[in-house]
Amino acid sequence: MEETRENVVRECLVNLLTRRLVAMKKTKKILIVVALIGSLILLFYNRNLAEAKDPEYPTKPINFYIPFGAGGTTDLSSRALIGCASKHLGQSFIPINRAGAGGTLAAMAVINSKPDGYTLGTISATNAFVPPFSEGAPYRDLSGLTMIMNYGSYVFPAMVRADAQWKSWKELVEWGKNNPGSITVANVGAKTVTINGLALDRVANREKIQLTFVSFKGSPEVLTAILGGHCIMYASTADPTNVSYLKEGKLRVLLFLSKEKIPGYEGIPSTQELYSFSSPGLLGVCGPQGLPEYILKKLGDAFAKAVKDPEFISVMNRMYTPIVYMDMKEMKVYVEKTFSETGEIIKLLKAQEEREKK
Repeated sequence: MEETRENVVRECLVNLLTRRLVAMKKTKKILIVVALIGSLILLFYNRNLAEAKDPEYPTKPINFYIPFGAGGTTDLSSRALIGCASKHLGQSFIPINRAGAGGTLAAMAVINSKPDGYTLGTISATNAFVPPFSEGAPYRDLSGLTMIMNYGSYVFPAMVRADAQWKSWKELVEWGKNNPGSITVANVGAKTVTINGLALDRVANREKIQLTFVSFKGSPEVLTAILGGHCIMYASTADPTNVSYLKEGKLRVLLFLSKEKIPGYEGIPSTQELYSFSSPGLLGVCGPQGLPEYILKKLGDAFAKAVKDPEFISVMNRMYTPIVYMDMKEMKVYVEKTFSETGEIIKLLKAQEEREKK
C-alpha cells in the first residue's frame, strides 16, 4: 500500500513537471520549476527516510560487555541494571564477561562494533581513565565510545586478613617503610591499568613506600589470594562477598580509596581525609561512536527508569554501592574533566618514577 502511494505521488510530480515544461518558453522559468519540483521530491523522500529508522528498536537481544569477571561489583551491578532496563526496552540483554587488560578488552569490543544499538558495555573508572595513558594501550582517548549514562560509584576498600599483624593503615605504612617491596597488593588487573591501582601508587609515592602488585582477573580470585595468605592487601571494590567476609571477621579494612565508605566503617580513614584525593567512581553504560539519536533516546529513557527500579536499588544496596545517576550530557562533562585530570596525575607519577631511577 505504501509503495503504491509513493508511485502515485512520484507519477503526479513527473506529470506536473512535464506539463509545465511544455507550457513554458523561457529558460529562467523552466529552471525555477525544475528546482521547485526537485525540492518537493527531495522533501518527500527525506521524510520517508526518517520514518524508516527502525521505530521498533530494539528488535533483537542486545550484547552487553562487562569488563571484569563474574561475581564482582561491576558484574553484579551491570547485570542488575540491564535486567531492569530490559523491562522498559521490551528486549533482553546478553551479558558477556570480557575480562582482562584492565577492562580494555571489553571496551575494544564496543569500540569495534557497529553503531546500531545492539552492542553496549559497562564503562568504569578503570577502563576509561587509566589505560589511555599506559604503554601499549589499544586506545589513547575515548573518542571511539559514546557515553550513555552513569548509574553508580565505586567504594574502594583496601583490606587485609583479619588476623594480620597490622591493625591500622599507619601500622602497615610503617612496616612497609622497614620492609621495602614486601607489601603485596592483590589487584584486579595490573596497577597501571586500574583506577584503584593508580590511587595506591599515589599513596605509596606520598608515603615513600614500595608496593608489589599481583594481578588477578576478578574479585573471587583476589579473595582467594588474600584469605590464603598469598598476598597481604586487597584493594578493589566492595561487593557482597568481601563485605560478608568483613562482617564475619575474616577481613579488616585499613583504608578507603574512595570518598564513600561501607556503612559501619566510617571510622576507617580515606585517602580523601589523609591525602586530599580520592578515586573517581565512574560506573556507567557506553556504546560505540556514531549511535543515532533515536537509539540514544530510547536507551537513555530505559536506563533512567532502570536506576529507579526497586530491584536494581536492592542489588546496589546489598553491595554498598552508591547509585549516582548522570544522563548523557552530565556524564560527558564529568568524563572529559576527569580524563584530563587523571592524565595529568599519571604524567606526574611517571616523571617522579623516572627521577627516582636516575
